[in-house]
Amino acid sequence: MEDLENTKSEDITAQQENNGNADDQEIDDQSEEKVDELRILEALLFASEELLTYAKLKALLPSAPDVKQMRKMVNEINEKLQSEDHPFEIAESGGGFQFRTLALYYPWVRKLYKERAAKKLSVAALECLAIIAYRQPISKAEVEVVRGVMSDGSMKTLLEKRLVDFTRDDSRPGRPLLYSTTNEFLKYFGINKISDLPKIEEFEAMARGKMEELSTEELSSQEELVFDQESDLDLQNQQDEGQDLKNRTDADNIQDDNNEQ
Repeated sequence: MEDLENTKSEDITAQQENNGNADDQEIDDQSEEKVDELRILEALLFASEELLTYAKLKALLPSAPDVKQMRKMVNEINEKLQSEDHPFEIAESGGGFQFRTLALYYPWVRKLYKERAAKKLSVAALECLAIIAYRQPISKAEVEVVRGVMSDGSMKTLLEKRLVDFTRDDSRPGRPLLYSTTNEFLKYFGINKISDLPKIEEFEAMARGKMEELSTEELSSQEELVFDQESDLDLQNQQDEGQDLKNRTDADNIQDDNNEQ
C-alpha cells in the first residue's frame, strides 16, 4: 500500500514538472511572438561590442532572415533613429552590422577614447595601405616603387594591426609575397566591400562638397581637429619613416659593399 502511494506521488510530481516545462515553453513562445523582430535585432546589435556577422544574426533572429531582409530591417531601424535625432546608427561593414556614432560627434567621442590613439596610422602607413587597397594583390617591391622609398616599417605596422595579409604567388619568379586588405580593413574604415571605396576621381569632388557644407565655425573646429590628429600621429610617423630610412640606408650600404667586392 505504501509503495502504491509513493508511486502515485512520484507520478504526480513528474506530471507537474512536465506541465511546468510546457508552460515555460509556451510563455517563451508567446514572448518571442510579442517582441518585434526589429527590436530584437536592435537589442542584439546594441548588446554586442563586436560586429555581428550575417550568419550570426541569422542564427539568432526568430525568422532567420537573409542578408537582403536584414538590410531592409536595418534601414527601418536607422530611419527611426534619424527621425528621433539619435547620435548613432547601425552601419554595415566587414560582412555584418554594428552600431556606430555619427561622424558629427567624433571630436567629443575622441576625447573619451584618447587611450586608443595608438590604433591610428601614420601618414607613411596610410600611403602603403592606400596603394595596397587600390592595387591589390600587390608585392612590397611594387608598393615601394609607387612610394619611392622602402616601406618595411610601414608594412610591418599594417600586418601587426591585421589590416593587410599576404599570400605567396607561385606563378611568378621568386614566389613573391602579394599583399591584400583584410576583413579588419573593412571594419576599420566602416565599409562592407572593397568596391565601396570611393573612386580616385571622386575624392576631389567629395572634398569640395564637404567644404561647401561646413560653416566658418565648423571649418575652424575641423582645422583644430586636424592639428590635434597630426600631433598625435607625429611620433608614430617619425618612427615608421625612420625605420624605412634605416632599411634603405642598410640596403645601400650592402649594395656598396657588393660593388667594392
